[in-house]
Amino acid sequence: MAKKSHRANRPSPHQVSFIHPVSGKRTKKCFKTKAAQEDAFRYYDNLEYLKRTNQDWRRVYYQDQKSVTLKDVFDLFRSVYLVDMDNNDTVRRYKAVLNSIIEVFPESTPVEMIRGLERHMSVGLRKGWGIYKAHRESMGRTRRGINSYLSDARVAFEFARENGGKDNNGLITFNPIKKGRMGDKFKNSELEPLDVFEWTTANIQRLFNNQAMPEYHRELVMVYALIGVRATELAGYNHKDRNKELHWHHIDFTKGEIMLWVGKQGSVARRKRAPLHPEVVKIFKKWKEVYQLERPIPHAYRWLWGKMNEVQQITGLNFTNHDLRRLKAQLTEKKTHDAKAAAYSIGDKSVEMVKGHYAPTSMSTLRHLNDEAFAQLTTELEGNA
Repeated sequence: MAKKSHRANRPSPHQVSFIHPVSGKRTKKCFKTKAAQEDAFRYYDNLEYLKRTNQDWRRVYYQDQKSVTLKDVFDLFRSVYLVDMDNNDTVRRYKAVLNSIIEVFPESTPVEMIRGLERHMSVGLRKGWGIYKAHRESMGRTRRGINSYLSDARVAFEFARENGGKDNNGLITFNPIKKGRMGDKFKNSELEPLDVFEWTTANIQRLFNNQAMPEYHRELVMVYALIGVRATELAGYNHKDRNKELHWHHIDFTKGEIMLWVGKQGSVARRKRAPLHPEVVKIFKKWKEVYQLERPIPHAYRWLWGKMNEVQQITGLNFTNHDLRRLKAQLTEKKTHDAKAAAYSIGDKSVEMVKGHYAPTSMSTLRHLNDEAFAQLTTELEGNA
C-alpha cells in the first residue's frame, strides 16, 4: 500500500511512496504542502488497491496522466540539459544519439512501451532495445559504438527521471535502458575483439631509425611518444577550448616538468604536473632557443595530424596518432611487467582499460612470469621455500 513520510529541512518535505502500476517498482514523490501529500496518497493508494484486486486501474491512471513519449523526454533533454553545455562536440554527439533512436522508434512512442515492442528484423525477431541494436548493426555500426550510444541515451532518460513533470521531480518514473550484467547493451562476450596496434621491435626501429625521416619529424615523434598524452593536449592552438593550449609557461626547464591538461567532459578538468624525460627537455629547449617557436607546437591538432601522416608515408607504418600513446604504455609494460605502471605512464587510472585498449600483456611479460614460476618451483623442490 502507499505510504506517507516526512523529511525535515527539504524543499519538498512531504513524501508519498507507492508501487508504480507500470514498472512495478516502489516510487517516491515529494510535495511542498501536506494537502498535496494527502491528495497524492489517496490517489496512489486507490490505484494500488485497484491493481491488487484486478480492477481497471488503467482507466484511472491514464485518465489523470498522459503517457510520456520519446519526444517529451528528448525535448526536455535538449532544452534544459544540452542548452547549458559548453562543449559543442559533446552537444553534437548527444543530438546524434537522440536522432539515431528516432530513426528506429517514432517520436510519439510512449517511453514505457519501448521495452515491450517487438519487430521482425532481417536477423529474426527482436524486442525492445534489441530492435535498435539490430538496426544500427544493419547500418554497419560496430557493437562497441552501439554500446556507447546506448550509454549516452541512458543519460537523457536518467535526466528525465530526475527532472521535468508536474513538480519537476521527474518526467518519467524509470529508465527504459537497463544497465549491468543483465542490461540492454551488448555483453563483453558479444563484442568484436579490439585490434590494438602492436609496437614490435621491428616497428619501433622502422619508426625511429628511418634515415629519410626529417629531424623535426623525428623530434615530434619522440616528444609525442615519451610524454604519452593525447594529440590535443600537445597542440598550441585549440579554438574550441583555449584552456587546453600548451604554452611555454607550462614547461619548467629547471625541474624538467610539464603542466598537462587532464580531465574531460563531466569531470574536473585541470592541469596536472608531470615529469619530463631529459630527452624531451632537450628537444623543447631546442625548439624554443634555436627554432624560436612561440609555443612548443605552435599549431592546431589538424597540423599535428598532417605531420604524423607524413611520418606514416615515410616509414610505411600504418599507425594512428593515438598509437603513439600506446607506444609509451607498451614500452612501460614490456620493461616493468606491470599493467598498473603502464596505466600510470600515460596518466590513466584504469588498469583494465589500458590492458584492453593500449598495452595488452606482452610476450615479454608472459616469459618473465614463466621464469618466475620456474624459479619458485625450483625453490619449492629444494625445500628452500
